Amino acid sequence: MEMWKAVLLEMVADDVGNGDVTSNSTIPKDAQISAEILAHRPGTAAGISEACWLFEKFGISATPKVRDGSRFSANTPLISLRGNARKIFAIERTALNILGRLCGIATATAYSVAILHRAHSTAKIAATRKTLLPHLDKKAVVLGGGWSHRWGLDDMVLIKSSHLRLAGSVKEAVAAARKSVGRRMKIEIEVSTPAQALEAARCGADIVMLDNFTPRKIDASVRLLKSAGLRKKVKLELSGGITPANLPKFAKLGADIISMGWLTHSTPWLDVSLRILRK
Repeated sequence: MEMWKAVLLEMVADDVGNGDVTSNSTIPKDAQISAEILAHRPGTAAGISEACWLFEKFGISATPKVRDGSRFSANTPLISLRGNARKIFAIERTALNILGRLCGIATATAYSVAILHRAHSTAKIAATRKTLLPHLDKKAVVLGGGWSHRWGLDDMVLIKSSHLRLAGSVKEAVAAARKSVGRRMKIEIEVSTPAQALEAARCGADIVMLDNFTPRKIDASVRLLKSAGLRKKVKLELSGGITPANLPKFAKLGADIISMGWLTHSTPWLDVSLRILRK
């Protein structure tokens, strides 16, 4: 079983516990209802297929009304449901939590991508590993028009400041990584000064992360790389405290990637709810 499926089933099990005492004491065991999950605000859809899978797993008919990755307006039905009332209510909160979180992430990503487009930037909006539900959170970023970056630690080399403290210099760290993975993986390295950015590019890093750089330091790094004839040979990633509020000032600095941990650790959830249509 895929890991995300096991996670969703565990969430339901944790929520139900020894049984939904409210539904079990007030609703007939065989009561059948039709219902829908409604989005109260406009957004970008994510988590639709996962929520439908979860309902279907418990014998509830779930029909998606929008496709993952599509835009929808306020008061749009996302999923229609038909089945046993007790089972629908048992799954309800887990499904709403997943949809609210993932639609929120996808919507925020689409909004951030639109900011870059308005600034005529060709940079990618990227997710980070600051996630609660890694596979689902990153998938939501992709559905919103962003880039997943690393799905996990085995995807690519990303040399952080902690690695540098143990590996030695930028040159030594990049050389060691290249010897280990060859050309089968990209090598990215996090730097803290424009001089380190230049050194990383000279050493053959594929991506240089300018971590917590001010716009002035970013500009200085770009100038150094251009003067050395290396700017086109390396991707530049901006990272550290970037949100939609300050994204416009980073959008015009010529980066190739802008990573936003905010997308998966602080994005507001989209408001969704279950509405009963008829018995």
